Amino acid sequence: MPKRARCPHCDRLFNRDKLDDHILRCRERKRRDERRTIQRRRQLVVDGNNVAFHLSPHGKPRAANLMNAYHSLVSAGYQPIFVISAALKYRIDRPTVLMDLAVRGKVIEAPRGKNDDLAILQTAKRLDADIVSNDRFLDWLDSHPWVSTRLRRYRL
Repeated sequence: MPKRARCPHCDRLFNRDKLDDHILRCRERKRRDERRTIQRRRQLVVDGNNVAFHLSPHGKPRAANLMNAYHSLVSAGYQPIFVISAALKYRIDRPTVLMDLAVRGKVIEAPRGKNDDLAILQTAKRLDADIVSNDRFLDWLDSHPWVSTRLRRYRL
């Protein structure tokens, strides 16, 4: 009786003479699935507060930062959704721009009193989307270990 061994990718048993061919097919299937997952993840959850406050003079959040990020991501083929805190609409320099994005359905406002980081994480998990933020979400790594693999940094 020929010796049998397990495929390291799918854990199925094969005769040793057929195992190498199967491993090559299994590897290619895994790569194809990873490429599909990356292509499927075209939706992005953007930390709106983080973007609005980025490089803002005197600590005043800027609507121009949000619009620049929105147009840049859309032109790159992404579907951005901004998650903001309830207080941002009162502090931003041009609230009408923020309301325009909200009317288009591109802004989700975290409920008053709720941490906007938690709202970002919940939205990203629900949509199976990546997160655009310069925040590292260190407080949430224990309860949401997938964050580090989906976090994307940005520069304006």
